[in-house]
Amino acid sequence: MKEDILQTKIQRELESLPIDTEARALYLLVEIRKVLEHDAVTNSVLRFYGDWVVHTKLDRAFSQKIYEVLQKEDRNCNQIISFDTLRAELKAFLSQYDLPTALVDDDIHWIAFREKLIDILVDVPIVRKEEQIVGTFEFQRRDGTGVEFRMVNERGETLGRMFI
Repeated sequence: MKEDILQTKIQRELESLPIDTEARALYLLVEIRKVLEHDAVTNSVLRFYGDWVVHTKLDRAFSQKIYEVLQKEDRNCNQIISFDTLRAELKAFLSQYDLPTALVDDDIHWIAFREKLIDILVDVPIVRKEEQIVGTFEFQRRDGTGVEFRMVNERGETLGRMFI
């Protein structure tokens, strides 16, 4: 019953594309997160992003797994931060619940949504606190040159970066 109501809310949001405000991007991910929570899905990138958008920082269990992947600077890191994995999991989710997939199928709609998602995530670092060492991954808007995703140590020094 609750899942049907959530699906209806998600459907209604997806019928009015593009998702061109932070509020709409946040709302969509929160409603999807509720369905995933209802279905007891915990270790997915889609759920991770659903958690990421509703917190001031991420420092919990699954975010620590993501942090470890990001620290390795490998192909998985690129897929997570470039939103490829999110797009694929979102498409699978929408298909599973027989919801419209134009958001992920159409590049123009996807880019608009991704931009608003980045606007939200700019304010929410992924933090690892361990033995008084703090490492942070964060999105940062760059003047006219796009978005940078960087790793910062406890002294605020940039240890690695990726431009998307």
